[in-house]
Amino acid sequence: MKKLVRDKIPDIISDDTQFEVLSNEDYRVILRTKIIEEAKEVQTAATRANLVEELGDLEEVIRAILDDASITYEEMDSLRQAKINQKGKFAKKFVMIKPNEES
Repeated sequence: MKKLVRDKIPDIISDDTQFEVLSNEDYRVILRTKIIEEAKEVQTAATRANLVEELGDLEEVIRAILDDASITYEEMDSLRQAKINQKGKFAKKFVMIKPNEES
């Protein structure tokens, strides 16, 4: 099993674990898998401290994807702000309920 790990992990782990450097294409694929893994960990965080930690991990993966795609954080944030202006935030806690669908 291959698992994307942070850059210093090979220096920290002292057992016989082996590491390899991914190709750019494989890196892109595994980053997109990693973001789902981190999002699931955010979803299941049981404490505030754990939530903060998992959100930090999620942001690190987001930043890695941005960097890999040559997108600046500012570019993404500008589009985020434009979407807020157009559609709003999530602050009012609305949920859409479509007819004939159960929640």
